[in-house]
Amino acid sequence: MSRFVLALLFIVVGPGAAHAQSSEPEAPSDTSVAGQDASWLFLPYLSYARDTKLAGGLVLGYYRPERPGGAASSVQSTLTVTQRRQLVVQVAPELYLDDGRWRVQGQGLISHYPNSYFGIGGDTPSSAEEPYTARYVLLDLTAQRRLRPNLRVGPRVFVRGDAVRDPEVANGDIAQGRVAGADGGLTAGVGVSLFWDARNSLYYPTTGTYAEVVTTLHSAAWGSDFTFGRIKTDLRGYRPLGPGVITGQVYTESTVGTAPFQQLPLLGGSSRMRGYREGRFRDNVFWTVQTEYRVPLFWRFKATAFASVGEVGPRIGPELVENVEVAVGIGGRLRLTDDGVHGRLDIAWSPTGIGPYVSLGEAF
Repeated sequence: MSRFVLALLFIVVGPGAAHAQSSEPEAPSDTSVAGQDASWLFLPYLSYARDTKLAGGLVLGYYRPERPGGAASSVQSTLTVTQRRQLVVQVAPELYLDDGRWRVQGQGLISHYPNSYFGIGGDTPSSAEEPYTARYVLLDLTAQRRLRPNLRVGPRVFVRGDAVRDPEVANGDIAQGRVAGADGGLTAGVGVSLFWDARNSLYYPTTGTYAEVVTTLHSAAWGSDFTFGRIKTDLRGYRPLGPGVITGQVYTESTVGTAPFQQLPLLGGSSRMRGYREGRFRDNVFWTVQTEYRVPLFWRFKATAFASVGEVGPRIGPELVENVEVAVGIGGRLRLTDDGVHGRLDIAWSPTGIGPYVSLGEAF
């Protein structure tokens, strides 16, 4: 197993009496009334991985449940440091403002982290690994105006500055500059996002549909060192089945032009194609289909089983189904707030190995 989780501690803290019983004997507990509608989550963790050695960090989350006249909102911040002096700081807001008329979503991130490049394509061998150190700062922000009850549209701004350090393979593509982005650079993009959300819950949906289409153009006209276009589609569905919920996702991402290798669509990670290291395969086009069955166990605990297939390729065509990757896994959930914020521990298997994933919130 490439990663062993040593400890995981969830601490739930509510402002004031957010999680206290009502002082009136017959009044039910209610976390959505005025002044008692927000939850703070504090998650310290400790882990071990071959590429980081000992790693520890903190997750601090603010979650405001849905209430009359206002949609649910959240801000999650993460700090990770490792024995190898790696550092990742991330802030990810999803805010519903002006009585839900506007949705502001995105992330800010600072990272100093080792990574590996295996080449471009869906059949690159593990022997092609080129370790290097990635340093980057990222700002990704979308603001969407509500047009209809479940439909929103708005602009997106994306800025990322990359530096590539310490390539360990002297004759590799990165060290020799044979791949776009090997010398780092600035990527700046503007785009449009179309968003549909008919789920019954932001944090733990059991019914409904979700769809997002995002197009972004990166151009020298607004300071980008690379010129390319990107389009992303994300379709999800949720439906009760037996004692649990069956969920499904179809996700695609593609680029046209010369994108730096760091920003090519990546297969793998904690949300899509769990079981594969993020970036193990990369190319101009990526697709994945995944499904998950979530079932309650007892108290605040739930279990899940999931499976996914996916592939990368240079373009839309036969290459996208020639080397389809497969992953399966199981997981546990712990409900941390009454409105459905869950802690997540997944164990996933793929032909490249076995790996755990620990985070707040569902994969999709």
